Amino acid sequence: MEEQSYRLITAYFEKTISDEGLTQLREWIEESPANLAQFSETIQILEASKAYTAQPLNQQKSWVGIQQYINQPLKAKNTRILRYKWLAAAAILLAVCSTTLAWYKHMLNALTSIEYAEVSNVNGRHTKVYLPDSSVVYLSGGSKIKFAKGFDGKTRNVQLNGEAFFDVVHQAKPFVVSSGKISTVVLGTSFNVKAYSSQQKVTVTVKSGKVGVLATVNGKRKLVKYLTPDEQIEINTLNGLYAFGQTDAHAVSGWINNDLSFYNTALTDIAQSIEHHYGVHIDFTDPEQGHVKLTTKFDNVSLKQVMQTLSELSGLAYTQKGNQFFFTNTNQKGGSIMR
Repeated sequence: MEEQSYRLITAYFEKTISDEGLTQLREWIEESPANLAQFSETIQILEASKAYTAQPLNQQKSWVGIQQYINQPLKAKNTRILRYKWLAAAAILLAVCSTTLAWYKHMLNALTSIEYAEVSNVNGRHTKVYLPDSSVVYLSGGSKIKFAKGFDGKTRNVQLNGEAFFDVVHQAKPFVVSSGKISTVVLGTSFNVKAYSSQQKVTVTVKSGKVGVLATVNGKRKLVKYLTPDEQIEINTLNGLYAFGQTDAHAVSGWINNDLSFYNTALTDIAQSIEHHYGVHIDFTDPEQGHVKLTTKFDNVSLKQVMQTLSELSGLAYTQKGNQFFFTNTNQKGGSIMR
């Protein structure tokens, strides 16, 4: 019932759950202590993500909204009997998460003047950053992170534009990585997030532990999925559609050791990764050239070897002018093999 339970909890959180759905959710919670824990954890993740986004919050308005969410009456079209039945059931569920809501109120009240630190990299440069809680961030080229000095609040929030690998120290308070419309929420784990603002997608890959991935679609925050080791999700930030599957998390995060792996990846996406990693610019004389998909791997090799391999696999020639490379058509036929 995992996917169904997530949908019910999200609907409950957003006050859109039906009478039938509320009954199903209550029965599911009562089935086992594990379900109760899952309910509380999911509510906490939704609350944390809602509280910490890239835009500043109106504290008073936010808390008033939560109070209204708890107290607002049902629509007039419901009968009095159904309304009382719904409120009675809701009271049972609200008792379960009362601790979480109290935590949320305290967190909002704590949002005062916060001093931020910012670390950014140019293309071709990698940085190892130690956060206030001793968590470690490996920041890729062309990337930037912003976080509160001290992590004194009730969540540990990091804003990311670009790609980074996070090795998070386990604590009770959630660790939230915000990348535009996508938030990744954990307590302690290691994972990779690729979220360049110039692209229309965010990719989250888990190496250890468990993370919750949320997305804002049409102004609403949705819990998309929980990820466990060697699972990956890629979310289209325009429409919220996503692809989910198994992957090799070690290979995905290999860039921190100068190892780059690509599986059935468009040449344009490979070129962007090469640009960030080596600090160069790659262009195509014909945009169609970048649509070819390749599978290959580069283990700490020179830029020259990378370009030669891409040329061989794609059937494209390239020229170089300083740190700029241009792919051009040849009479060769392209292909896709593993190197």
